[in-house]
This record gives sequence, structure tokens and C-alpha cells, in this order.
Amino acid sequence: MRAVYERMTSKNVLLGFLNIWGMGSRSMLRSIYELFWRPGYMIRDYLNGHQPLYFPPFEMLIYITLFFALVAFIRGGDIETEAIFLYGDVFEQYGAAPWVISLFAHIDKILLWLHENTAFQVIAADIFYIVASWLVFLRRMTFVGVCFSQVYISCQMQIVGAAWMLITGDEPYYNLPPFAVPMLIGIPLLCLDYAQLYRFNLWASLWRTILTFIFTLILMLLVGGLPIILVKYI
Repeated sequence: MRAVYERMTSKNVLLGFLNIWGMGSRSMLRSIYELFWRPGYMIRDYLNGHQPLYFPPFEMLIYITLFFALVAFIRGGDIETEAIFLYGDVFEQYGAAPWVISLFAHIDKILLWLHENTAFQVIAADIFYIVASWLVFLRRMTFVGVCFSQVYISCQMQIVGAAWMLITGDEPYYNLPPFAVPMLIGIPLLCLDYAQLYRFNLWASLWRTILTFIFTLILMLLVGGLPIILVKYI
């Protein structure tokens, strides 16, 4: 029996490279397609045991984040680091212990890095959004289910954010925290996600989406301000 050899082409090289990273399978393209065509139904299918049909959410988030970071590096605007809140300066002003100032100076370096790398900043801030989503949809899904759902939704938002930067060359000014997506795009998309995922009508999905963002901002303010409160009043 003769062995059949295929001629090496640029297409074969590309497919081979994608297969190394697990991106050459049909599930990756199908997952991205359904993430916009029927996002809530797709996530519900995945949670209900149809995992082989779709690309794993956390693995997808890594690839899309790297793509987002590449787009942000190529097309992103200038970062104004002077306007960033720095814990080290505040603790030094309050006369905190040297080890406290040193600790938060290192935290400042991480925050500055996140500020300059929008894709990873979105992932870090998404932790607050996951907790807020769980509080809002507590009776509809377990915390684990909410985590998987929000990872897929974060993938969806990162794709939209990357597309926005490719077209405009910069991040949207009126973005939807923690996502780098314009509000006029992000809110309707999230309403569609939640309407399909939790079987809500659009009105019920809208007010829950807004409530989730309110909770997210409250959690971020509480966590961000807690160290200052501890140093100043305790």
C-alpha cells in the first residue's frame, strides 16, 4: 500500500501551526460564530453537557486576549500614566509604615502594567463582574455556571473591543467597564446574552444588566478604597 504525501503549501503550514495551539478545529470558529449569533443558547448548551461541540472557554479567552493585546499594541492610543491613582503616594502622604508603602508601591507597578495592557486589565476587572453577575443571577445559576458563562461573554466582548480598535485605532471613550466596548454596543449585546441564557424578556434582561454594572462598580470602589480606609481610620 502506497503512502500518500501532500505537497507542502502555505495553507498546510498555517493549519499545522493552528493545530499546535488547538485552534485548527472547527469548534473554535463555530464557537466564535455562535458567540454572536446565538450567544446565550450556545453557553447554555455548553453548560448542559455539549462541551465537545465548542471551544473551551478559558482556552479561548487566552487566545483572544493575546489577539486583543496585539491589536491594542498596534492600533492603541497613548496611555496617560500621570492621571493614574497610585497607592504608594497616598500611603506615604498618610505616614504609613515603610513596609506598607513598599508593598503598595509593588501593587502600583502591577496596576500600571494593567493600565497599559487593556486586554489583561479587562480580565482582572472581570473578576468583579463575575461576582456581581452571581449576585444578580443568584437564583438562576450556580457560581461555577456564572464563571463559565462570563468567561465566554468576556471573549465576546474582547472580540468586539479588538474590532473597534482595528476600525477606529483607539479604545472607546464611553466604554462599558470592565469591558473596552462602547456602551451603545455592549449593553444591547449583553441584554441578548442574558435574555437567551436565562430565558428573560429584553426588559428583564436590560435592568439586570444595568444592575450588574452598578454592583460591579460598587465592588471595585469598595476593594479599591478599603486599603485607604484601613490606613486612615484604623
